[in-house]
Amino acid sequence: MGKINKEFGIDEEYLEYLRSIPVDVYIKILENCSSDVYVMDKEGKIIYVNPNSIRHYGVDPKEMIGQNNYSFRKGKWTPTALEKCVGEKRTVFAEQNYLLIGKSVSTVLTPIFDKDGEIEMVVTIANEIPEKYDMTWRKLDGEKSKAGSRSKTHTIEAEDGKDDDEIVGQSYIFCKILLTIKKVSESDVPILLTGESGVGKTLIAEYVHKTSLRASKPFWAINCATIPENLLESELFGYAPHAFTGASAKGKVGLVELADGGTLFLDEIGEMAPGLQAKLLDVLENKRFIQVGGSEMKHVDIRIVAATNANLEKLVSEKKFRSDLYWRINTINIEIPALRERREDILPLTAYFLKKYNKKYGKDIDFSPKSMAILIAYDWPGNIRQLKNLIERTVLLSTSGPVAPKELPEFMIEGTAMAEETYKESYDYILESVGKQLIRESYKKHRNMKKVAEDLDISHSKAFRLVSEYCKDLMKK
Repeated sequence: MGKINKEFGIDEEYLEYLRSIPVDVYIKILENCSSDVYVMDKEGKIIYVNPNSIRHYGVDPKEMIGQNNYSFRKGKWTPTALEKCVGEKRTVFAEQNYLLIGKSVSTVLTPIFDKDGEIEMVVTIANEIPEKYDMTWRKLDGEKSKAGSRSKTHTIEAEDGKDDDEIVGQSYIFCKILLTIKKVSESDVPILLTGESGVGKTLIAEYVHKTSLRASKPFWAINCATIPENLLESELFGYAPHAFTGASAKGKVGLVELADGGTLFLDEIGEMAPGLQAKLLDVLENKRFIQVGGSEMKHVDIRIVAATNANLEKLVSEKKFRSDLYWRINTINIEIPALRERREDILPLTAYFLKKYNKKYGKDIDFSPKSMAILIAYDWPGNIRQLKNLIERTVLLSTSGPVAPKELPEFMIEGTAMAEETYKESYDYILESVGKQLIRESYKKHRNMKKVAEDLDISHSKAFRLVSEYCKDLMKK
């Protein structure tokens, strides 16, 4: 055996061989490793993250470099392991859970020491634990952690989705919505939900009901745009026996009466005819109504939650929607942002739907890091409904994972400004081209550095640098 190198603790001759290997080889190994690889310095600052991490954090690895590991990962892992590794100065094996995506992970944290015996850096390698295998990993605590546990965040899903009762999201703007709902949950004030189609207004309405004092009472929902005016009136208010030709001899109880004590959700309320608007206003203000063809005044105690993707103020100005009803239902207005405006939620939503449809179809499909980058960069005009349908389609049609970019729909590649030939380009190139597009679109929209920084959630100095680099032609106009 040759002389042992004191710094690395390995044979000098072998060390020379390692040094003779081109740096590009080491980079390729790390960048293409299927495990998550993280390296922190002694202060806890992240100094390296490999591309595979985007599947779990939904963040470009370049954006993680320089961040404090403790604050960046706070609330994302349970139990924590880095403190134990650093405190006891030893390698730690742990089973952890990604709280954002509900996956069980085996983690190995290895401290690397300097010549004085102090920790110079910590290398973390993490791998998902396949549920189909019976594996036992060393735990940090005495209790067995539950695979697939999730923090109490909920899945905003498609309006027509009745099979999902969770609302999944971690973005700041989405958490603010949940906080607003909780603040008004104990009141009976009407709530107006606005936002594009597919953002999950029905599920949010159900969440309003479940967090209110009316949770034990009925929740009824109806889409005002899908039912003709004459039928909508009888659906909402019911009708008296023999009220019209073909009417039941027993009459019919309407949703307003069925929801007594609970919550009535009126989706696409902007499509409601003026005559019905007047009757609804009477319910809101006086808690009373008369059935179609009836003469008896009935009283109810209900909470109204309405939703629309139309501009109600414009409809009011055009005399198509009653102004008094608008101001009555608009006591609390909650705007649900489009998915492209809260990209932080794409990752946990993707993980949620993958788990759901893998279980449904008996598959084990996942997305490659490059595919995940495309999902996060795509604008999702159909919002969460579109994301849900894409993932179900992908799981159904794929025979094995991880899903490569070429297996995604062509419109998604075009939508993220990546032509087919970029499949063969590096991971960094893909992220760079997506980032360049986002910067240019933001600057064209705002023409203001501060607005760009706010829009993309980056520092003002970084916005200035990126705009100066990518938008020279736009700045001259």
